[in-house]
Amino acid sequence: MTAGEVSMNFVEQLKQRQAEREAREKAEWEALSETEKQAALEERERKILELEKAEDDKRRKFKTDEWERRGITKRYFNAEWDNWIADTPDKIKALKNAKTAWENNLFFTGGNGTGKTHLAMCLAKDGATYRRLPDIFREVRMDFQREEEVIEYYGESDLLVIDEIGRQKFSDFELNLFFEIIDRRWNNTLPTTIITNLTVDEFGEYYSSAILDRLRPVVINFDWESMRGKA
Repeated sequence: MTAGEVSMNFVEQLKQRQAEREAREKAEWEALSETEKQAALEERERKILELEKAEDDKRRKFKTDEWERRGITKRYFNAEWDNWIADTPDKIKALKNAKTAWENNLFFTGGNGTGKTHLAMCLAKDGATYRRLPDIFREVRMDFQREEEVIEYYGESDLLVIDEIGRQKFSDFELNLFFEIIDRRWNNTLPTTIITNLTVDEFGEYYSSAILDRLRPVVINFDWESMRGKA
């Protein structure tokens, strides 16, 4: 018997076993009473629903874990481009410019509650990495051996959004770390979005004009009253 004949014989055996199993299952099903059939159908439906729920839970957990890795907080899980209230020409312009973050360095500047972080979270949901500047510094302070790892990670993220850049007093080491990240991104030609309540001039004074020189960002002014409680 040739190898081909052996293979065909094996396939035929499989088909026969399948046919026998289906015939046995059909006979067992037909032997059931109508009540038993109904109970079996309901049990099958219950198991299908349980499997679907388990898959939904798994997908939801994966999405949540992925969002948290990107820096999206639970407060902003419902943040979407469409539910950011763009009810004035200036807000419409800000929304339009924010969506260019993948092509341009951006500088969000404005007071608290004006919607800057909401748009940052939308960018993070689209794949950006969102971090508060103090949290980046904290990562290194917890383990100074990770300095280069932190610079590499944030220096090579496709889009980095850095929030909470204000009038805090940071050490020379931390300010240099900030510059190293921006410089790495500049060399990698990767876009960065800065979020702050400082003006561009104030940012240059508190941090570094060298950072601004590398970013040369599109400035988006959020110069309206707080939007909190309006969404």
